[in-house]
Amino acid sequence: MKFKTRVEDFAVKLGLIQGISERRATMPVLSHVLLNVAKNRIGISATDLETTMSTWSPAEVLKEGALAVPARKLYEIIKELEGGDIEVEEIGNHWIEIRTSSAVFKIAGLPSDDFPIIPELHSDHLFSVESSLLEEMISKTIFAVSPDELRRNLAGIYFEEAGSKSLRLVATDGHRLSLVEKNIDSRVKFEKGFVVPKKGVAELRKVLKLTDKVRIGVGDSFFMAEGEDIVLVARLIDADFPDYKQVTPEVTKATLTLKKGEFLSALKRVSILSSEKTRSVKFVIDKDGMTLISVSPEVGEAKEKIAVEYSGEPMELGFNSRYLMDVLEVVTEERVQMGLIDELSPAVLRPEGEEVYLSVIMPMRV
Repeated sequence: MKFKTRVEDFAVKLGLIQGISERRATMPVLSHVLLNVAKNRIGISATDLETTMSTWSPAEVLKEGALAVPARKLYEIIKELEGGDIEVEEIGNHWIEIRTSSAVFKIAGLPSDDFPIIPELHSDHLFSVESSLLEEMISKTIFAVSPDELRRNLAGIYFEEAGSKSLRLVATDGHRLSLVEKNIDSRVKFEKGFVVPKKGVAELRKVLKLTDKVRIGVGDSFFMAEGEDIVLVARLIDADFPDYKQVTPEVTKATLTLKKGEFLSALKRVSILSSEKTRSVKFVIDKDGMTLISVSPEVGEAKEKIAVEYSGEPMELGFNSRYLMDVLEVVTEERVQMGLIDELSPAVLRPEGEEVYLSVIMPMRV
């Protein structure tokens, strides 16, 4: 293996895959990147056995070949070089030598055969989605993913077809649920819903930043996203996502309508003095407005009233303020609606308008 390439190009592509390679891996090769040099380009792959990313960088190939090289050390060397051209060569016994006009680095690698086989999906399984649209959908759901690794079926985002040309994403941690639905230009090719783990989704967002459109699809146990010169493959969570429709109220008794910006600002101020553990804020609602109250015996208390449109019965209930702020921070419309049933039933928060986006938030005792 021997090639020449520009430092800038190589550093960018190596940087993309750093989040996947395992620094303290049980298998030494998982802390490596696979360099596969052929056809005037360098294939760069990293995997933790659950998530795999492959990308390509242009090169002048002097000798084809493949080798696994420590990911972190290679990246640290390349990103610190001043730029220009470098020459990289395998020099025997799985070592590589990196040469610039004034410096030489030698790194011990591993045989390419030690690197795990990279899963592949047939292109017939893929369909095109605008990257900005998919990024928006992820931003409106990922905060509701459960951080509890023992609840594996909640540890990712659920993807499903919502119509022949409509995509739906759902996430829940058991205390809140966020659902978003968008129409797309292509036909959705999912036969059934599936859960992509949070790390896989985080790496997907890197792919979305690099291209205007991305092709996505699913195989027997893998999700795949393909952009220009980059492919992501993530193993699906092998657990059934809960029936989210059962916890989404179809009808609410009263609707609260308010300005998103005013609501978010008031929440931020009042929650400063809420309990750091529960982040609880009490809501006192009637036709004259809504009062937000937080009381923490160790810290202090806060109270603020804002104007709302509300014609239901007076109601008092409490919420984790962080849950509400997570939703309000990604809503783009100026007004939001909160559907209420009673003090113990979940509330439904959604933007005013035609967008299919809602969050179901369980109340808490305050």
